[in-house]
Amino acid sequence: MIRNKKIFSIFILFILLTPCLPAQAATANLAKQYSGRILLQTQSFGRAWYIYPKNLKRYYLKDGQTAYQIMRGLGLGITDADLKKIPVKKGDFADRKLVNRLSGQILLQVQQNGEAWYVNPLDGLRYYLKDGEAAYKLMKEFSLGVKNETLENISINSEQIVADYAFNDVAHVRYDGENFSGQYFADTILPLASLSKLMTALVVLDKNPDWQKIVTITPEEIKYPKIYVDDDPTSEVDFSAGDQVSIYDLWVALLVSSSNQAAGILADNFGGQADFIKEMNEKAKLLGLTKTIFYDVAGLDSHCVATPKDLAKLAFAAFSQPRISDTTVIQDYTIHAIDQNGLAKEIKAINRNYSLFKYQPEGVKTGYLTEAQRVVALKKGEKIIVVMHALSMNQRNKIIEKLLK
Repeated sequence: MIRNKKIFSIFILFILLTPCLPAQAATANLAKQYSGRILLQTQSFGRAWYIYPKNLKRYYLKDGQTAYQIMRGLGLGITDADLKKIPVKKGDFADRKLVNRLSGQILLQVQQNGEAWYVNPLDGLRYYLKDGEAAYKLMKEFSLGVKNETLENISINSEQIVADYAFNDVAHVRYDGENFSGQYFADTILPLASLSKLMTALVVLDKNPDWQKIVTITPEEIKYPKIYVDDDPTSEVDFSAGDQVSIYDLWVALLVSSSNQAAGILADNFGGQADFIKEMNEKAKLLGLTKTIFYDVAGLDSHCVATPKDLAKLAFAAFSQPRISDTTVIQDYTIHAIDQNGLAKEIKAINRNYSLFKYQPEGVKTGYLTEAQRVVALKKGEKIIVVMHALSMNQRNKIIEKLLK
């Protein structure tokens, strides 16, 4: 399985340290019950959420620094005089009415440059939220483990572009370039997985590439997927450090075999990955993708997300480019490279979307992550079919068949 291990490994320990709520605790007033609490998903790599007392929505705390920024952004201004009425340790004077009213809130000192404090619902004490490290400590110390079926009863806020990692259904939509139909959870934000590579391809095309240019693959580019998945297997072709390959052959590896290494190599050779990701997000805005965001060039980071509607728009734009659509339906291809010893090397690029070719698509891209499950965008005639979070290929293909009718 592919997992975003680096980003979420810091939360795994939380699961071992926090109690777990029974599934039956999921009731209509669940959000109110856990107002101001920090909740951790025991079934989803320990992802952390803050239940904001003001609107009873959950906010995603991606890591300590994100938690610090999000929680500060939700803070309430308070004077020093009122802040002193909320104790910092047991035995201190406390205004119990004020403490109860501000339980679970983030407070910002208006007279102290907005210094931030968290009023812990568990003990009624306030804790100094100095920085990301302090936020991480709060998340670790005061969090409560919950199962997905509990968490999904608390609505996500609408301000963040973040997936609902408690989602346990499939989502899909059909798009003709103007109108949507066949909608089911079509506005739900979900991980994109390798469908991110459609945006990678669009940005590469914007560069007007010299397709015959030869580049040399570095050891860092071979190791790139490990940043996100450690030693878990990913979609790759048999590239090695020191191989010399053409931009076109990298392009084929990207769209035929969904090579994550190829995505990184292309980005490195078109301005570097950091700037390339910025261009991906800028292009998303130009395409009107309001609930889409990219954090890496291959989709290995499960924070790369979109709704089915946004993904349909992205696929429409990508498959409208013959260079992209035609490449995605190549079934096998031989890459001709030169290895580090100067010897000719043949590398096979195989398209593994076997079960989808029976639909005779004019463009197709698939993806998989544990968080994303099976994702597909397929073009057939005037129709763009998008399925996200399918729990099996059989389920995915049945939905495709239904939406193609």
